[in-house]
Amino acid sequence: MDRLLQDVSLLTWDAKSVVPADIRDGIARLIRQALTVDWAYAGAYRAWHEAAVRDRELQELHHQIEAWSASQLTLLFRALCFVPGARPEVDREILAWVFALLLLRLAETPLEEPDAVVASLTSLLYHGLFTDSPT
Repeated sequence: MDRLLQDVSLLTWDAKSVVPADIRDGIARLIRQALTVDWAYAGAYRAWHEAAVRDRELQELHHQIEAWSASQLTLLFRALCFVPGARPEVDREILAWVFALLLLRLAETPLEEPDAVVASLTSLLYHGLFTDSPT
């Protein structure tokens, strides 16, 4: 889990010259990167998750990992609120928490053809954070 968290912490959003047209592609790239890292550790993650169910100390660490994941996504979502077309009414903290839990659950089961999952998650996140046209 330490190596998994280290690899996940290295994921970055390249925001040097982000323009609204690139947002969807950037979201898709980040989701694909995250799932690729997660799936490389799927066996370890499943074992960790099973052990955390029975061990209170591991369960607490697991909750800390969930909170850390959500906090990283919250930082990203808050930064994206300054992009034209961002939805101002979205609770980015709640969205980050829900999305982090979804990604953590997906980490347990690598898919042979992840394109549909990446496309669906990208669409879900994009439409959750942005309107269809900049305002």
